[in-house]
Amino acid sequence: MANKLRSSSARVSFFAFLDMITTVTGVLLLVTLLLTLYLNEPQSAEAVSSRGAVREQLEQARAKLEANLAELQRREQEAMSLTNHVFVIPEADRSGKQPVLVVLSATNGWCTRWGQTNSVEFIARPDNADYLRLLDSWDKNRQRLVFYIRPSGIALFETCRRLASNRGFSIGYDAAQEERQYLLGTP
Repeated sequence: MANKLRSSSARVSFFAFLDMITTVTGVLLLVTLLLTLYLNEPQSAEAVSSRGAVREQLEQARAKLEANLAELQRREQEAMSLTNHVFVIPEADRSGKQPVLVVLSATNGWCTRWGQTNSVEFIARPDNADYLRLLDSWDKNRQRLVFYIRPSGIALFETCRRLASNRGFSIGYDAAQEERQYLLGTP
């Protein structure tokens, strides 16, 4: 009965299909072997020289970055040193007098004249000789005094203000913090 169900006229042969699969597998094995042989082959001189050029460019870029980093660190240090500084920019005076910045503390004071970058220090003494010498070097008709008083320098301020008023100077004043440095800036 099983033989009756099978038809003897329609037979299919898979030999050609198996032959094709074996051929494709063999070709893939050959390509894989050839690629592994070329992986171990030494590189050409062109590839080595181009790699050297890239390495040189990388070193130049690294040196430039290090120089930029050093410059940025220097600028950061400079900015950090200025955090404790206050730049005083005086308002324009109708009389045309140039300001003289006088910063006072308990034991001494500092004076900076308009257009000068250095400050002159004077010691607070009972006879006020240093301060009087500075007052003599200034012209009351061309300069005005701007006092910045630290909390510790209130007593010295009263003396300095009185001496400057007696000499006819125009006076302005403001409070200052103890730990800050005050510099006269340009408007």
